[in-house]
Amino acid sequence: MIDPEGHMPEREALAAEYVLGTLPLAERLTAEALIDSDPNFAALVTAWQEKLAPLNDEYADISPPRDMLNRIEARLFPEPVKSRRSGWLWGALAGAALAVLAVVALLPTEQGDNTITATLTGEGQPLVLAARFDPNAGALTVSRSAGPAAGTGQDYELWLIPAGQDAVSIGLVREGDLTVPLDTLPAGATLAVTLEPEGGSPTGVATGPILVTAVIGAE
Repeated sequence: MIDPEGHMPEREALAAEYVLGTLPLAERLTAEALIDSDPNFAALVTAWQEKLAPLNDEYADISPPRDMLNRIEARLFPEPVKSRRSGWLWGALAGAALAVLAVVALLPTEQGDNTITATLTGEGQPLVLAARFDPNAGALTVSRSAGPAAGTGQDYELWLIPAGQDAVSIGLVREGDLTVPLDTLPAGATLAVTLEPEGGSPTGVATGPILVTAVIGAE
C-alpha cells in the first residue's frame, strides 16, 4: 500500500526492489535473509514477482548464438583465439564460465523514462551482478548481487563491448555499487566481467577468464 504522499512502506519497497534487482549488495543480502526467515516478507516478494511478471510478456526468450562466447572473447582478447585456447585461459573459460545471454528488461520509471536493468550471469558461475542504466542521470550502476568477492590480489573488471567494437574497461566491481558515467547503453552492447589482477588488467585488455556477461536487448 502507498501512503497519501506516494511513499511505499519500507518492507514492501525492499521486496519490490529485490524483485527488480536494483538493490545494493548489502540490502539484497538482507532481503534474502528475510525471505528465508520471515514468511510474510517471502509472501511480499512472491506477490511482487507476480505483479511485475507481465513486464516480460513483450520480450520473447532468446537463445544466444552458438558463437557468442567466441565473439565476446575476440573483443576482450585482441590476441588470436587459437593461441588463447591452447593455454590456461581457455581451460578456465570452457570449464567454468561459458557465457549465456541474460534477460534484459526495459522498465519505465515514475517520470516515464526508460531504465535498463540487466543481470550478468555465466553458466556454472555463482557470481551474479546486477546492472542498472539510468539514461536521465547518464550513469550505469553495477553491483555484485550473489557469489564471492574476488580473491586476495584479484579484482573483478567490468568491460563494455559496443556491437562490432573492441572491449573498453569501465571499472572494478568490488563491495558496494560501481557507478560509471555513461551517455548511452545501446542495444547489442555486451557487459562482461573478467577476473584480473588487483587494480585491473595491467595491459588495458582483458587477461583473465570471462566470468559473467549480459547482452543488452532491443527496446
